[in-house]
Amino acid sequence: MYYLTDKQQELKDEIRKFVDSEIIPQASSLDKQGIYPRDLIERISELGYCSLPFPKELGGGGAGVTEAVIFLEEISRGLASIGFIFCAHILPCCYTVLPLASDKQREDWLIPAIRGKKLLTFAITEERGGSDAFGVDTIAERKPNGWLLNGSKCWITNAGVADGYIINAKTGTSIRSRNVSLFYVDAKTPGLDISRSEDMIGLNNSPTGTVSFKDCLLPPDALIGEENNGYKPIKMALNCGRLGLAAVSIGIAQSAFEHAVEFARSRGDYGRSIFSYQGVSFPIAEMYSNISIARNTLYHVAAITEAGKNATLETAALKLFSSEMCQKVCADTMLIHGGRGFRSHCDVERLLRDAQLLTVAEGTSQICKVIISNGIYNTEQGNLKNLS
Repeated sequence: MYYLTDKQQELKDEIRKFVDSEIIPQASSLDKQGIYPRDLIERISELGYCSLPFPKELGGGGAGVTEAVIFLEEISRGLASIGFIFCAHILPCCYTVLPLASDKQREDWLIPAIRGKKLLTFAITEERGGSDAFGVDTIAERKPNGWLLNGSKCWITNAGVADGYIINAKTGTSIRSRNVSLFYVDAKTPGLDISRSEDMIGLNNSPTGTVSFKDCLLPPDALIGEENNGYKPIKMALNCGRLGLAAVSIGIAQSAFEHAVEFARSRGDYGRSIFSYQGVSFPIAEMYSNISIARNTLYHVAAITEAGKNATLETAALKLFSSEMCQKVCADTMLIHGGRGFRSHCDVERLLRDAQLLTVAEGTSQICKVIISNGIYNTEQGNLKNLS
């Protein structure tokens, strides 16, 4: 079992108390309204939870990636939409971009984002590309006074509420898909438009939409890192996004597990709770086992990521297992609740709806299997023991 330090456990307990007192009481109402929870987002930012894995001199919490996933896990236990919103902001954007950002970029938008004064999102998915992060049609053309951006990104988390977008665009003349660069696009840039907002079946409080760019003139310093060298940071951002979504999945599963246990203990006849039946207690035992496995792996992969090691295969495996596990836990919880679990906008029904998207976002389960199998295939026979 992964052993949290005393400070990490204190943080986990602190966030859990916040969730119990300020998020859970209004989670069902927020889900039913389908509104962006601006007040809660601002409150969480004020408490410094979104700043945890960043240096104190930049306004961060001076903690690490493990603390960041603890936050995402616990906040998602209360309302998954909030975990989803912050997942896009903290790890794929701020954490990935920090080593690449210039001093001016840090001052203009990254430090405010780290401090929770700005909300960022990672926007790379395109209609043609789908699961291929490097199937890019968006073009950034160099101009004397900056970059001219044209194209669109779809299925973007935080679309319409983000203060800035980290996007990828083709900048080279080669047809090679990896000839891409990263850019920061301020939400107020002329020519940027939220051309479509999606009506999702789950994660109702996390805006999702299409972001279009028509002759957006970006300043020269909008380029993040080196021109035509966006492959490695995009890969890093995808790994970080999958790590964050694993934390969101575990938070949802934990909430479903708690609902299942509470209901099973309190229902029954003749002094016997339904928990005493193996048809109920065995699925709950499996929930506990699988959540524990996923949680311990989450903290382990977070530590690998923080150490700067390549964790592509481990992150894909974690995301695959956690998201699939989350769906199973939520489905079993609904069955344990019987007809009560199928009421629209009740807690367990919301949890299952929220869980559905997690096997698709940041790389489908099938894409994760491709990454894992390729990683195994490309490992030399004599080094297979290193995968254990």
